[in-house]
Order: sequence, then C-alpha cells, then structure tokens
Amino acid sequence: MNRSRLLFGGSILAVGVLLLLDNLGAIDDAGSVIGDWWPLFIIAAALLMLPTDRWQAPVVVGAIGVILLLSTTGVADISGDIIWPIVLIAIGIGLIFRQRPPRQVSDDRINAFTAFGGIEMASHSRAFTGGSVGAVFGGAEIDLRDAHLADGARMDVFTAFGGTEIFVPQGWKVVTRGLPLFGGFENATSKDSLPADAPVLDINATVLFGGLEVKH
Repeated sequence: MNRSRLLFGGSILAVGVLLLLDNLGAIDDAGSVIGDWWPLFIIAAALLMLPTDRWQAPVVVGAIGVILLLSTTGVADISGDIIWPIVLIAIGIGLIFRQRPPRQVSDDRINAFTAFGGIEMASHSRAFTGGSVGAVFGGAEIDLRDAHLADGARMDVFTAFGGTEIFVPQGWKVVTRGLPLFGGFENATSKDSLPADAPVLDINATVLFGGLEVKH
C-alpha cells in the first residue's frame, strides 16, 4: 500500500473519529484537540520524505512541525514572535545546505524530487511509461507535450506545501485520483470528443497543503 495514502488516510480517519465522538458527547471540544495537534501533519510530511540520502529537507520540515506542536499543545511557551523567526531560520538553513535536487530522465520515465526550491523537466519519449514527482516546500513543472504514451502509463505525485504542474498534449485521456488533504488537484485537460482508443495517463496524487494541476 502507498505509504502516503496509508499515513494521511489514517490521519483523516482519526480526525473523523474525534469529530464523531464529539458529536456523540463522548469527548469534549474535538475542535480544540485538532487545533492543538494539527502540526502532526507537518511531522508526518517529514516522515514521508524518509528514507532518503537528502536528510536536510526532512530534518527542517520535521523541526518546523515539532516547534509548532510544542507551541500549540502548550508544552513550551513559545509566542508567535519567536515561532516564525525560528521557522524562517530553519528554512534558511535548509536552503543553505540543500543538495541539488535529483533529476533522472530515462528514455521512458521521469523521477524527480525537490525541496525548498523548484524543478522543471520535460520528456520527449516515444513510449513514456510514467514515473514519480515529489515537491515539498517547492514546485515542480513536468512537460510531457512532446511525449507519446505507452500502455499502462502511470505517474505518482506527492506535493506538500507547494505545487506541481503537469503539461500534456491534446488527445490524451488523463485520469486523476488520490488524496487531497488541505489541498487539491485539478484536471483541466480536454475531456470531450476523445476517441475510445485515446492514450491514457493515470495520475495518483497525494496533496498536502498544496496543489496539483494537469493541463495542456
């Protein structure tokens, strides 16, 4: 099972259970509980970035989540005047020590990840099979307008606190599915008058506090 779907699906399940128990009177003020513990989503995003040899991004994202969690739960008396400068310092450290984002383009696949930055990639494959794209506190732009699809083409997209754009040519049928959590994805491709044998690109996306857009 996809790790991101399992983790964030479990998070949504937990929120739903809390709200249900609150409505049934089993617990008091579920909204306050959620308000106290929402930084766990940020920590979860950091965990999803592991294991990786690029330790800077997970550490910085996790540190931001821990700082916010200590503040919202009252474990540490950290005022907003202190929190956000610390967050900015953590992001600055991540940018200074950030390694060059890996970019791998084979003849038929794209695999890319970026954190605290941006990445632009294009494929000119005659039999594109898919790949994976990850963007955390950054953005990714994938241009497939000069590619041709192979049967069963699939892309996995993970976007947290950022955005991903995928450009496809006219005539492709794009199927988007996945988990938007405090974010969303939009399939803005043409869906009318496509032939029955139109090439199909299947996109499975997990979007956390960000967005994914597929367009021509």
